[in-house]
Amino acid sequence: MDYTNKLIQVQKQFAHFQKKFFFEETLYSYQWWITLAITVLLWVVWVLVVDKLRLKSIIIVGLITSLMATVMDDVGLSLAAWHYPYQIVYFTTRFNSVDFAVIPVTYMLLFQYFTRWKTFIIATASFSLFAAFIAEPLFVKLGMYIIMSWEYWYSAPIYFAMGILVKWIVDKMDKESN
Repeated sequence: MDYTNKLIQVQKQFAHFQKKFFFEETLYSYQWWITLAITVLLWVVWVLVVDKLRLKSIIIVGLITSLMATVMDDVGLSLAAWHYPYQIVYFTTRFNSVDFAVIPVTYMLLFQYFTRWKTFIIATASFSLFAAFIAEPLFVKLGMYIIMSWEYWYSAPIYFAMGILVKWIVDKMDKESN
């Protein structure tokens, strides 16, 4: 059997086990409820507090950070650096609550409330340390994030760099459009 056929077989088995795990272990578990609550609550908060006058720039921040998080998540999952056993839906392996809620909403709020570079850097550094050394270990403890070949301290500079890069891009776009 060639590698392509082996990979297809493994992928079919994985899809079968993933669906079985979701409906027998994940759906309505406390991890599932936490994931759903995080996603819904963050977006509700965002809708209530977003600065409508800066909506375009803020949404661009959210889209870019969500895209970056999704790509990085796919790379980490492909390299077997981590695994997320609990999803809101069964047909994904990414932690969509983080990629589509936690990361974009957090960076959009940071961008909205910390407009000056100095305060933005401090807030982004604080978030990066919190996410890497408090949130990630908490998700591990709750069984929602399994680390296989990753260390928490790898995450902090990535979170920080993501925030800095996105603010630089969006500030530059805003400056050029004015």
